[in-house]
Amino acid sequence: MKIIGEKINGTRKRVGQAIAERDTAYIADLAQKQAAAGATWLDLNAGTHPDKETDDLIWLIETVQGVVDTPLSLDSANAEALKVAVKAVQKTPLINSISGEPKRLEGILPIVAEHGCPVIALAMDHNKIPETSEKRMEVVHSILKETRAKGIPDSNLYIDPLAMTISTNTDSALIAFETMRLVRQE
Repeated sequence: MKIIGEKINGTRKRVGQAIAERDTAYIADLAQKQAAAGATWLDLNAGTHPDKETDDLIWLIETVQGVVDTPLSLDSANAEALKVAVKAVQKTPLINSISGEPKRLEGILPIVAEHGCPVIALAMDHNKIPETSEKRMEVVHSILKETRAKGIPDSNLYIDPLAMTISTNTDSALIAFETMRLVRQE
């Protein structure tokens, strides 16, 4: 099982404040606790201020790599920020994430291909989260077509079937499990 530590996310109020204030001790503590808990990757998301995202992401990378050896997951839809950030990472990072959205694929897949990064692929496109496992698989197939065209091995893809809350749709768990079953059949 692969575990992604998700605590270093600038959308969390205290983390956003720590990024803005360059509170190294706070971020280092979060990184160390997640690494000690067994995280496979530490997810870094600095995307609360798009005009500062690249600088903030580089600061997070340097801060976290200064205290732990755990591989990083770069969580950004900003291809320009990822281009810079992927070069600052000591170990090949996980990219979080792509979807079936054409612009996102166009911007991020070249980075994934060039650096041999594993990548999370969300089973959704620019329209919305598909309501059936069959529709989610259509998106997965379109993503696979694009990744294969770029020479990205299937083994570098982690398909996210998008498990939604049961409170919004009582079939959500069944749809997610069925999507996982269909992905495993491929």
